[in-house]
Amino acid sequence: MLKSLKNQLVVALCLLVTVIGVVQGVSSYQLSKTGMSALLDMRLVQVAARLRDGLAESLPKNPARGTQDEGDVVAVVWKPGEALPFRTTDPSLHFPRDAQPGFTGVEVNDEHWRLFTRQEPTMTIQVAQRSSVRRELTTETAAVTLWPIAVLLPLVWIAVALIVRRSLSQLNQLGKEVQCIDMSHLQPLQTVGVPTEIKPFIHSINTMIERLADSIDKERKFIADAAHELRTPLTALQLQADNLAPHIYPGNQERFQELRKGIARAGGLITQLLRLARADAPMNGTPLSRVDLSAVVTGAVSDVLPIAISRGLDIGAEEMVNAHVRAIETDIGMAVKNLVSNAVRYTPDGGTIDLRMRRDGDMVWIDVVDTGPGIDEALLPRVFDRFFRANPDIEGSGLGLSIVKAIAARYGGDVTLANRKDGRSGIVASIGFPVEEVTESAAAVTDCA
Repeated sequence: MLKSLKNQLVVALCLLVTVIGVVQGVSSYQLSKTGMSALLDMRLVQVAARLRDGLAESLPKNPARGTQDEGDVVAVVWKPGEALPFRTTDPSLHFPRDAQPGFTGVEVNDEHWRLFTRQEPTMTIQVAQRSSVRRELTTETAAVTLWPIAVLLPLVWIAVALIVRRSLSQLNQLGKEVQCIDMSHLQPLQTVGVPTEIKPFIHSINTMIERLADSIDKERKFIADAAHELRTPLTALQLQADNLAPHIYPGNQERFQELRKGIARAGGLITQLLRLARADAPMNGTPLSRVDLSAVVTGAVSDVLPIAISRGLDIGAEEMVNAHVRAIETDIGMAVKNLVSNAVRYTPDGGTIDLRMRRDGDMVWIDVVDTGPGIDEALLPRVFDRFFRANPDIEGSGLGLSIVKAIAARYGGDVTLANRKDGRSGIVASIGFPVEEVTESAAAVTDCA
C-alpha cells in the first residue's frame, strides 16, 4: 500500500496535520483552562471589592447552614477585635482569619478551597470557591475548544487526499500514455502544463522514445531493404533452376528438387520479411476503409480450402457476426490468413479447424480452433517472438505470428494463443479488433456520397 507515492504523501501529510492538530488542541486546552482560572480569580476579586464598597452590610447576619449552593462563592467579613465573622454566607465554613492577603489554597471541611483575602483598615474580607467546582468549570470550558479541532481534522484529511489525488492526476495520465507506447505508437509525451519537477523525467522518456523510434526505424529499413535486395537474386535463381530442370541428370533429380525447395523456402522467408516490414511501418496517412470481417474470414477459409481438402481437414466457420473494422483490408486479411494457415500447417491429416466470430464489448474477435498437438505451456509466452518456432520439425519461417501481432497492434487490437481447455488437444488462436459502430443514417449518407 505504502509503495504508492500518492499513499505515502497522503499518510505523511495526514500525520503532519494530525500532530499539528494535537499540539494545537493541547495548547488550546491548557490556555483555555488557564484563562478560565484567571476569570474565576477575577470574579473573587470583584466580589471582595463590592463587599468593601458596602455590599457587606447586606449579607445576612445569621444565615441558615447549608442554604448556599455548592457552586457559589462563599464570602466572610471580619471586623477587628471580634472573634466571630461579622457577616458570612455559610456559617459552617471557618476560613483561617490570618490567611495571607491575596490568593491562597486552604483545606476546610475536608475540601480544598481557592481563597482570596483582602485586608482593609476597617475589615478583613475573604472570598472563597471550591477547587472541585473550579476544576469542573475550567475543564468543561476548555473541552469546548477541542470540538473544532476534532471536526476539522477529518475534513483536513479528506482535503489532503483530494488535493494529493488531484496533484498526481497528471502522473496517472502520463502513466497511461506511457503504457500505450509500443512499436506502433512511439509518440513523445506532452509537456504542456506539466509541473516543473516532472519535466526532466518526461524529457528523459521522450529522449528514450526518440532513440527507440530511430533504432526501430533503422531495423525496419534494414529488413525491407535486405528483403528487396535478396528478392531479385532469388528470383533469378528460381528462373535458372526452372530452365535447368529439363537438363538435370535423372540421378541428380532428388538433390535438384531439394535445391528448388531451398530456393522456395528462402523466397517465402523474404516474402514474410517484407510483410513484417509493412506491418511494422507507420500508417503515414494511408487511407483506411470499412472492412467486413465476416467476408475476411470467408476469404481466408477459401484460400486454404484446396490444401485442407487434399489433407482431409474439416475446415469451416461455425459462428459469424456482422461486424466491421476501420483498417486496410489486406492487413486484416493477411492476419486472419496467417492464423488459419498456421492451423492448417500444425493440424494432422483428417483433423478439424473451426473458425468463429464473437463480440466482446467494443471488440470483435475471430477464434481459430484446431485439433493439432498444442504447444508446451512453457513456450507459449514466446510464440510471438520473431523467428521462433515451437515445432522445428514443421516447415515455417517463424514470422507468421509476429506479423499477426504487429497488425493487431497497428489497429489497436490484440492477439492471443492458448491451448484448448475442453479436454481435447489443439490451439485456440484469437485476434480482436475495435468494432466500428456506424448508425443506419450515417451508413446511408456514406452510400450516397
